[in-house]
Amino acid sequence: MHRILKNPKKIMKKNVYLFTFLVASLFISCDNNDDKPTDGQSINNITITTDQSALNARLDYTNSGVISLENNTSTQKLAGSNAIATTTFPLVQIAEINPPVDGNGKTLQASHVAVNGNYAYVSYIMRGDVYSGAIDVIDVSDPYKPKLVTSALIANTDITSLTYSNGNLIIGAAKDVDKDPLLTSPAIVINMQLNGGLLTDNYKVNYLESRVTTDVAANTASYFAVTGDAGSLFKINASTKAVAGKTAVADLRSIALNGENLVTLSGTKGVNIYNQSTLALQKSFTTSTDVSGAKRTMDFDGTKLLVSEGAKGLGIYDMASGSKLQTIGIATAGEDNVTNAVSVNDGYAFVANGALGLNVYQTGSQLSLLGALGIAGSSNYVKSSGNYIYVASGTGGLKIIKMEKPNTTFASCSSYGIYNQGKDLILNSNETKSYAGATAINSVIVNSNAVLTHCGSISVQNSLILNSNSTFNMRGSLAQGKYQQSNPTELIINSNATLQIEGSVVIWGDLRLNSGAKINFIGSDSSITIYGKVTKNSNVTITGTYKDTENKLK
Repeated sequence: MHRILKNPKKIMKKNVYLFTFLVASLFISCDNNDDKPTDGQSINNITITTDQSALNARLDYTNSGVISLENNTSTQKLAGSNAIATTTFPLVQIAEINPPVDGNGKTLQASHVAVNGNYAYVSYIMRGDVYSGAIDVIDVSDPYKPKLVTSALIANTDITSLTYSNGNLIIGAAKDVDKDPLLTSPAIVINMQLNGGLLTDNYKVNYLESRVTTDVAANTASYFAVTGDAGSLFKINASTKAVAGKTAVADLRSIALNGENLVTLSGTKGVNIYNQSTLALQKSFTTSTDVSGAKRTMDFDGTKLLVSEGAKGLGIYDMASGSKLQTIGIATAGEDNVTNAVSVNDGYAFVANGALGLNVYQTGSQLSLLGALGIAGSSNYVKSSGNYIYVASGTGGLKIIKMEKPNTTFASCSSYGIYNQGKDLILNSNETKSYAGATAINSVIVNSNAVLTHCGSISVQNSLILNSNSTFNMRGSLAQGKYQQSNPTELIINSNATLQIEGSVVIWGDLRLNSGAKINFIGSDSSITIYGKVTKNSNVTITGTYKDTENKLK
């Protein structure tokens, strides 16, 4: 997301309000204790929707299925990165969440994501000079069937950031000063009490200085907010909801907690590191100067701080010394080709590069490029947690991508190597091959009398074909194909060929079982999910205990 506020008249107006506020030096905490609203009822400008049919209409599976990182010349041109093979990072896009439409019929834009357990919380803003926002709650407890379980439209308020803390949602926002008599400047922070992880209208508001609250963070005792423009870092007591500390820093964009430290990012002043308890400044160092009003994020990789720096790309800094360890530049200059956000998870760094999409790196002494994903619209924000990558793509809404990680260790597979033979796995007749770990490939062909064994996780973007008398022993997880394509992807089992499954299989396209085809499920916990159609010819044999989630094999 390149700019949060763009209208010159609004900015001038907000600067006037900010000046007035600085003279008054006033902090207000406001309760809302009204009765809980019924579905679709608006209370204090919050309209909460739990109607599942309406929410389901925003789920979009059009682009679901196996996706792959591209490591072509355009991604390899990124300065400061080391390109490595992409066949070890299987990915599946499981759904997109289309953005909500506000009460005036205007489409909102995804701005931020927070995750707690099986719930992902997504915030939305209105681009331009009108204030309007929303929050979605997505349940990802079923790995391949996310559910949008509740959504709240919040009138006259942009929701810029959020974080989960002890049963509450801490929300950074900007509210239209013309719509609230208590407001003297737009920046606010909201503490919303959740009910079983879901949104409520039980909340407290702190009215802060400046035009917008750009980011929030929380620990068990306090929550923190940073504001842009002539901004400040605020510490707020989690029990009393009163402001307990404040320090002024211009042009604050992001805040993050790391151990006892609190780290802020300013577009003009760089990085400040504070003690969380006292807000005493411990260290500061400069980063690349950024354009005004652009949202940026930070994340940690051990003792390193990764900073999104807009048109300058991604900067990696040593936390102790402040020295810059690595710069990963933008491949192609352009207004929307900017590094907006970074998220680190389990040995990988995910970088949102605006119109250039999402880049994925393996962490280490230097970030090593795995490849890039094209994101329709723009990659404005990224958050990775658990096995998921959440990408906010502006008016394109939210993309939910699952990393297919090996989650089972098979003793008999310990001697198998990792697949590194290119984007197509082809076994010749009578050949035997065995692999383990995580494998992401374009297609698989197992020819007559050949035997392929794979332990771990494997994703196949296009066709998977078992020719006559061949065998594919799959232990772990298999994801194959794309969802409802005009030219459907297929998993084809030909005459007397056998697919042996010990684990879970998800077929996003079609399954074709030709005469004499065999599927054998091993153990008691295996499952198969088929989203496309099943063609079953004569003498097909399906044996073993299994769960058919879509009832397609009956």
